[in-house]
Amino acid sequence: INGGGKVNDITKEDIIELVNIKGQDYLFYPAFPIHVAMIRGTYADESGNISFEKEVSPLEGTSVCQAVKNSGGIVIVQVERVVKAGTLDPRLVKVPGIYVDYVVVADSADHQQTLDCEYDPTLSGEKRMPDVAPEPLPLSAKKIIGRRGAMELEKDVAVNLGVGAPEYVASVANEEGIGDFMTLTVEGGAVGGVPAGGIRFGSAYNADALLDQGY
Repeated sequence: INGGGKVNDITKEDIIELVNIKGQDYLFYPAFPIHVAMIRGTYADESGNISFEKEVSPLEGTSVCQAVKNSGGIVIVQVERVVKAGTLDPRLVKVPGIYVDYVVVADSADHQQTLDCEYDPTLSGEKRMPDVAPEPLPLSAKKIIGRRGAMELEKDVAVNLGVGAPEYVASVANEEGIGDFMTLTVEGGAVGGVPAGGIRFGSAYNADALLDQGY
């Protein structure tokens, strides 16, 4: 396993260990301490419960907070505003107050939904866009790669798109009018709909589901 996962002489302890359990070899990754988690949500109530109704996805919010608290660390959450205890829909609360140490209320300029958008309800599932027609991308090397990838798509398949050139597959598929022949997903957690591109990548318009980010 390449010297325990070490890449140079600075690292002395093995990062990975090869272990044998009942005759089967496995790679064991020892846990390391996590001291602080900083995440964002939409609202916090007075008990520290965090809802995510305006987010494009809950990402790994729940798991990150659980891991940090289990490690003895602190959790800091940035939100749009604080509301009265008991007023949040529990189905929208992804991080309960038992995991939260500090809540920071941010100005809207510091709490945008995406890098270029304060809030688009079609990315959070609050509303649906009747006709999603992303502007065609200019021809480039990445678009050619995306077009070649789109040629591999088949009807009724589920396709997971990662960050970078793969987002061009979604753009080309929708340009060619075949985006709704299959289910496109992004690693940020959106399933179905039309994946957004550019600096909005990781979100999707008219998603069918917003899951936790893939692990």
